[in-house]
Amino acid sequence: MNRPRLKAHLSPQVLGDRVFLITEDRHYVVQGGPAVQVLAFLDGRHTLADIVEKLDGALSFAGVLGALAKYQRFGHLADGRPDLPEAQLAAWDARGLDPETAVRALAAAPVAVVTAGEVDPAPFLRALAAAGLPARQRAAAEIATEAAGTTDATAAELVLVLCDDYLDDTLGALDDRLRAAGRSWLLVKPIGDEVWLGPLFVPDPPATQAVQAVQAVQDGAPEQDPATAATGCWHCLAARLEGNRPVEQYLRTWSTDGTRGLRRARAATAASVDTAAGLVAALLTELAGTGRVPSVHGTLVSLDSRTLATERHAVVRRPQCPHCGDARLLLDRLARIELASSAVNFATDGGHRTVRPEDTQRRLDKHVSRITGVITHLQLLNGTDNGVTYSYFSGHNFAVAHNLDALRRNVRGISGGKGRTEVQAKVSAMCEAVERYSGVWRDDRPTITASYAQLGPERAVPMAELLLFSEKQHREAAAWNRTDAGRLQQVPQVCPDGTEIAWTAAWSLTEERERLVPAVYAWFGHPDLYDFNICFTDGNGHAAGNTLPEAILQGFCELVERDAVSLWWYNRIARPGFDLDSLNDPYITTLREHYASIDREVWVLDITTDLGIPTFVAVSRRTDRPVEDVILGFGAHLDPRIAVVRALTEANQFLPSVTMRKPDGSTFYWEEDPQTLEWLQNVRVAEEPWLLPHPGLDKRRLTDYPELHTGDAAQDVRNCVELVREHGHEFLVVDQSLPDIELHVAKVIVPGLRHFWRRLGAGRLYDAPVRLGWIDQPVAEEDLNPRSVFF
Repeated sequence: MNRPRLKAHLSPQVLGDRVFLITEDRHYVVQGGPAVQVLAFLDGRHTLADIVEKLDGALSFAGVLGALAKYQRFGHLADGRPDLPEAQLAAWDARGLDPETAVRALAAAPVAVVTAGEVDPAPFLRALAAAGLPARQRAAAEIATEAAGTTDATAAELVLVLCDDYLDDTLGALDDRLRAAGRSWLLVKPIGDEVWLGPLFVPDPPATQAVQAVQAVQDGAPEQDPATAATGCWHCLAARLEGNRPVEQYLRTWSTDGTRGLRRARAATAASVDTAAGLVAALLTELAGTGRVPSVHGTLVSLDSRTLATERHAVVRRPQCPHCGDARLLLDRLARIELASSAVNFATDGGHRTVRPEDTQRRLDKHVSRITGVITHLQLLNGTDNGVTYSYFSGHNFAVAHNLDALRRNVRGISGGKGRTEVQAKVSAMCEAVERYSGVWRDDRPTITASYAQLGPERAVPMAELLLFSEKQHREAAAWNRTDAGRLQQVPQVCPDGTEIAWTAAWSLTEERERLVPAVYAWFGHPDLYDFNICFTDGNGHAAGNTLPEAILQGFCELVERDAVSLWWYNRIARPGFDLDSLNDPYITTLREHYASIDREVWVLDITTDLGIPTFVAVSRRTDRPVEDVILGFGAHLDPRIAVVRALTEANQFLPSVTMRKPDGSTFYWEEDPQTLEWLQNVRVAEEPWLLPHPGLDKRRLTDYPELHTGDAAQDVRNCVELVREHGHEFLVVDQSLPDIELHVAKVIVPGLRHFWRRLGAGRLYDAPVRLGWIDQPVAEEDLNPRSVFF
């Protein structure tokens, strides 16, 4: 180092024989009298010889070298004093770059400013020029055409795209051409109440143009790091954005021109646009000077101009993207499912899991975003943490609506999460949102178009065996669908065997072969939903897991739970209670005390069916007023402890809707659904004895249940498959896992098991209670519970 200089971003303060070096976010101490003595000469204008001469008699040559070495050891020194403003020196010093080299890099990195939509580029051209970046306005078509024949001059050009909507149709073609040419580009929405900065889209090698610009003026190539790695493309971003715009998607579906960009930001002031321009100039200055800009690398930053709140939104690369990835990952995926060993390492709550919920949450956090996320938000259900009844809800990326009622449900719809701990409730809500997202049809899976008559029973499962509506329900469908209950639980038209529809491949774990199920049954929003009205898709049997066997096991337990609920609910059969004391669980004791403190009692019923998998109902009622606000929760699992806790924590999810009080002590309901309100306000357990433990049957205890789980989720699934086979059913799985999400998702289908929604066709609903000895003879359809399950 010829002329040592204390870096300009460091503010020195001498105290005795110590030099404190202060920055905006760090503090250092250089100790010793020699360090104090040389400080005055660390201005980049004194050579080493000058410093030795100035300190002659006060400090030896070795002393000077030793003092400089202390500063240099932690990177506090630079060489020479460039003729630049002090503030600019500080900016580059803080980034660890030689200022003169950085300034040359700026001049070697011209910016092409492209607009899409109604955006004025003038403020950005001015801001870039003021920052030392040569800039000129370019047409998108010019840039796209030029990208195919990139020259050395254009390769160094940074591309800034200003738009009023990130879903502008012109952006896809521009991204395709720039990505093919190996050129990065920065996307910005500078208008609207919320400014969006980024992401910086970076293609796969060759190196980005920003890195090339630095290499042109520096010796050696910078090391590749996550801040310069390839990112997802615009199409990856658009896929997430579209799902988080359900109203716009609905309008686009039914519009005549099919325009994608229905949202146009309009609000803007000169001050807000100038602010955005200054921020963009800072970002591109950093990119040109350093070859990296971590703040927007594959990340969208939103800035609310009204509150100054900022948020970061990850743009996740989709390996299955047909533009920057490989669409064959899904299109060529085989239906076959191999059950690899899946050891259970966490069984305290939420089912048998291979990893702790904290680890799952860390993997999923990047998918939480109202703009780019699969999970749009995550928050406590009742807004307060009472330390006992943990319930979270999440929004899901779910732009699927075929009519206005469905649109309203989707916009208001949430995914619920429950657990005995806060993190488990959070992860439960996150996983349910992932289930919903993964189950949406995106035209990226293979299907077969044929009629059931053409395929036959060996290849395909007919719709009637999956839905299990009665003939009477189909006859009265038009009237039913106009009722409040019918809006939630639509009865579709019968699907004739000769109707050609799309079929998706499922894997029969029972027969170890491929089977076909109607795509509209397996996927949310499949086009057959709109074309034929033969199925109202639901999430029964959907589940997420850290491994595929884990997901399959959870999905099957849900089928078992809902099958048992349907037998109990519609036949209104009193079942034995469960002795909660037999669990010897401090959490259960605390939970019961909490219910008592808010004037409620809670009990659990055993509704386990002939399948033998422990299944329970938790029931709670208000005790201090005539209106009992009865709430329910259900749970099933191979482990009876988990099944009971699931039922109780699901009941906890409904507590917030009935715990608020009016001044007269009556309930202030959160609920707006007429069916739910009718139940809460009118049901009395004394008038509905099937909600109470059967007085003539002993309470069940934990020791009454055999140990069904093995410690390996894959083996547990195999055992469940054999159980299903013994009862004359088939165990089918559609693997709905997506490569861009760190969870596996399965749709488990067991034709013949009952949904807890009102589907009253012949079968187990009538036969199983008689076989089990719960009742002497089947209940006639017209005598079944007139109230439908309303969740």
